[in-house]
Amino acid sequence: MINNIEMLKERVKNMRIGIYGSSTQTGGAFLVDFIVAGHDVYGYARKTDKGMEFTDRIIDRKGIMLERFEDGENIRSRLVPLGSNRVGHDVYDLVEHSDIIVIAHPSQYIVDTIKQLNEAGIAKKRIPIILGCSRTIATPYIWNILGEAYPVVCFSTSPYSAKAPAPGTVFIKRRKRNWMASLEGEFKIEDIDRIKSLFPQVLFNRVPATTSLGNIGAIFHVAPYVLNYDEITERRDRGEVYSFYMEGIAEKPDVGRYMEAIDQTRLHIAYHLGLSVFGCSISPREQEWKDMMNRMRSAEEQHRDDIEKLRILRQGHLQKIGESIVSAQHWLDYTYGVTRIAGESLSSAIGRTPTYQKMSVPQSRYLSEDIPTGLVPLEALAKRFGIDHEAITYILDLYDEIFHKDSRAEGRNLEGFSTEYLRDYLVGIQTQEQPLSAKIADTDLTGDTANLSGI
Repeated sequence: MINNIEMLKERVKNMRIGIYGSSTQTGGAFLVDFIVAGHDVYGYARKTDKGMEFTDRIIDRKGIMLERFEDGENIRSRLVPLGSNRVGHDVYDLVEHSDIIVIAHPSQYIVDTIKQLNEAGIAKKRIPIILGCSRTIATPYIWNILGEAYPVVCFSTSPYSAKAPAPGTVFIKRRKRNWMASLEGEFKIEDIDRIKSLFPQVLFNRVPATTSLGNIGAIFHVAPYVLNYDEITERRDRGEVYSFYMEGIAEKPDVGRYMEAIDQTRLHIAYHLGLSVFGCSISPREQEWKDMMNRMRSAEEQHRDDIEKLRILRQGHLQKIGESIVSAQHWLDYTYGVTRIAGESLSSAIGRTPTYQKMSVPQSRYLSEDIPTGLVPLEALAKRFGIDHEAITYILDLYDEIFHKDSRAEGRNLEGFSTEYLRDYLVGIQTQEQPLSAKIADTDLTGDTANLSGI
C-alpha cells in the first residue's frame, strides 16, 4: 500500500502543464500558481501585440510579477522567477510539451482555440483539456471537433478574482475556496490523478449540468450591465468609477429581481432534468441547506488552525453541493461565506458580500462572454424543455436593441444538437460512467420562474 501511495505521488509530481491564454488575467494567475507549485509549465499567448508584450516582459525580467493583498489593504509585489519554465507563441510547442492543457481565455473563443489545437495534433495525443471558465454547453461543441467523449474538464467558475495591471504582471485579488468541476468524456486514471492533485479544492463530479447550469456569471453579469447601461456609460464618459455590484445591484432591487428571475429559469431547467437543486422555487430545500452548512461551519471552527484539515473537511461537507445546482444566494454562501438567509433578496445578499463591497467596475466581458456562452444557451434550453424564459428573453432583446446585435445567431444557440442529446449530455449519460436517469418532473414549470410585474 505504501509503495502504491509513493508511486501515485511520483506520478503527479512535476506535471507538464500547458496554459493556452497565459496573457489573460486568469491565465497569468494559473501561470504563477503552477510555477510556484514546481510544475513544468509552458505559457502560450497568441502572437498579438498584447501577447507579445506579455511574453517579452516576462522573458526580459526572467519572471512574472505577482501582486497580492498583504494585510487586506496594502498590495505587496514580488517576482516569481520563470526558471526552466517557458512562455511563447508556438501552439505546436504547447501540444508537444503538455500532459494537461488549461484554456484560460474567455469562453466565447473556445471553438476557435480547439480548432487550432486540433491542427497541432492534440487529438492524437488525447491531452485532457481543462476549461478555466467553460460557461454553458461548451463540451458538445468541442466533441464536434475532437470526437465524442474527448476528455474535457469544465470549471463552473474561474478559480481567481484577478487582474492584469501591466504586461507580465498579475494581481490575484483572491482565490476561491471551492468550486465545482465536471469530468466530461473518457479519462485515463493517471489523468484524473493529475487533475485532482492540481486542484485539491475542487468538487469533481460526472454531471455536466453542475457546470453548464452552474454558470453564475450569466446571472451576475448580463442583466445588471444591460439594465444599468445608460448610467454606466454616463459615468465612464465623465471619467468616474461605477461600482458594478454595489451601485448596480445592491442598491437596485429591481435589477436584482430580474437576476433572480433568470436564476430561477436556470434552476427550473435542472429540476426538470431530475437533478439535485437548492433554491428552486418549486422545492427550495432551505432547512436541508441550513443544516448542512451549520455542520460544516461547526467542523471548521474546531479545526480553524489546521489549513490542510480544513480543506479536507470542506471537501467532505461540500461534496453533496458539488453534485447539485444551487441558487445564486446559495452559491454566495459556500463560495464567499455569506450565510444564506431564507427569503433574502439577491440584491441584499450581494450587498453583504465583502468581495463585492470592494470596488468592482463593469467589464466588457460581462457582455461579450456571458451573453453568447450564458444567456443564449440558457434561453435555448428553456425553450427546448418548455420552461419560462421571459426575463432572459427581455434582457437579450434589450441587448440586441442597444448594440445592434443578433445575439442568438452569434452565440451557443444549440442548433445541430437534438433535445434528447442535450438531455443525455446534461445528466451525464455521455460521461462513460454509470448513467444517471433523467427523472422528469411532472410539475408544469411554465410561467413559474418569477412574477415580473412591477419590475
